Amino acid sequence: MQKYKKIISFISAFFMLSSASGVSAAETYDVYNYDRWGDAIPSQPGYTAVKSISGKDIGVSDFSGISDIFRAEDGSFYIADSGNNRIIAVNSDFTDKKKVYENFDYNGKILTLNNPKSVFVSDDMIYIADTDNSRIIRCDSDGKADLIIEKPDSELYKAVTFLPKKVLADKTGYIYAVVDNITSGSVMFKNDGEFSGFFGANRVEQTSEVIKNYFWKLLANETMRKYMTNSVPAAITSFDTDTDGFIYTCNNSLTKDVDAVKKVNAAGYNLFADLNVDFGDRPSADYSNYPQNSFVDIDISPDGMINCLDYTNGRIFQYDEDCNLLFIFGGKGYQLGTFKQVSAIESTEANVYVADSQKNTITVFSETVFGELVHKATVLYNDGYYEEALEPWFEVLGRDGNYRRAFVGISSAYINQGRYRDAMKYAKLADSQWLYNKAFEGAREEYINKNLSFIVAVVIIIAAGAFLLRYRKKHGLHIRQTPDGIKGDDVK
Repeated sequence: MQKYKKIISFISAFFMLSSASGVSAAETYDVYNYDRWGDAIPSQPGYTAVKSISGKDIGVSDFSGISDIFRAEDGSFYIADSGNNRIIAVNSDFTDKKKVYENFDYNGKILTLNNPKSVFVSDDMIYIADTDNSRIIRCDSDGKADLIIEKPDSELYKAVTFLPKKVLADKTGYIYAVVDNITSGSVMFKNDGEFSGFFGANRVEQTSEVIKNYFWKLLANETMRKYMTNSVPAAITSFDTDTDGFIYTCNNSLTKDVDAVKKVNAAGYNLFADLNVDFGDRPSADYSNYPQNSFVDIDISPDGMINCLDYTNGRIFQYDEDCNLLFIFGGKGYQLGTFKQVSAIESTEANVYVADSQKNTITVFSETVFGELVHKATVLYNDGYYEEALEPWFEVLGRDGNYRRAFVGISSAYINQGRYRDAMKYAKLADSQWLYNKAFEGAREEYINKNLSFIVAVVIIIAAGAFLLRYRKKHGLHIRQTPDGIKGDDVK
């Protein structure tokens, strides 16, 4: 029966996409999402590729190996043009350069870049991961440097090299760096550059192989341990921070790692740890096809959407703040909207920007009408305006009747309104056991409150009947019906 439901679902999605405006046929890549059964089906596009930007388009020479993009608070963008050893600041439309950073004045000494991999801007200060010079540079908008961070002189820092490939600074002034060959998390520095330890280390996935190795190490002697492989967590590949100061990390492990994407609080705890989420593509129902995704970059949009950039397939996976999948777009290829080798991602409220280090271009994806509806409903939902989100959620279903996230939003809104039976219906369509249980509990409580007097009367009658039966058995009382009513005779 379930098989036929899936076929019907797929066919309905196909005809809906064929007749709706803004269909995915215009895209140069597969546009899909996952239904309630976890199967990939055609879907409405949330974004469409509108243009590709080269170095010449902004008034500089061709890019070479772009490795990072960052959007500053004033709307301008900063590009780490690694192969050309420069950082380029451009306007918000990517139509003109504002400044090219190649030389820096550090107390009268001129510094140059060597393969800079990352750039981050905070409080008008620019942080640059000057990778092959083994340092982090902090400078102002004029290129005057006030801080150089080099390899930490500490027993805690075990790596031989210091090759920072990503950098960011939080609201408190701490500086974080993702460093090659470090699996202990990102390297953390105080505002003055002093080494402060490690932050946000990934966990080791407890597979059967890991557990077996751990068991044998307990029994092995010191000589045997030297030849046994160590189980180490996957290294962080990139990170970003949201408006509330939380740091999000990703890694490029080809397995479904437990910490593929994390939201880390100040204590280093992963707030996504207890969520049952598979980031990236999902395996088939029989696990005969188990896709591999490796996330090379992560971006948190101004309205809280989580954009994960998949290096393996050149795709972008977008989630809301609760890790509900919203959209999948991009892919491998040579046409607009596809990539040879993705390297970085950045976003605004309406656009997503993806860098290709082989094409040496930045592709701009613009939000579609469908994407705008989904984002409007999602933002309202995330801000607690469940009822206000109802109308856009139904508009979403009008364009894509299999869009699972809409079922979740509608069910939540109905629970908030006390329409528990309707909420159960949409929770079932979303295949959300948690929402269904919550709606069922509400419906049960509502039924009890409405029928409390009747339930109490029934309980009293049942209790009285049980009491009389016990009394009869204990005292031998014979109960009989007479014209004058019920009478009891002592038969002893």
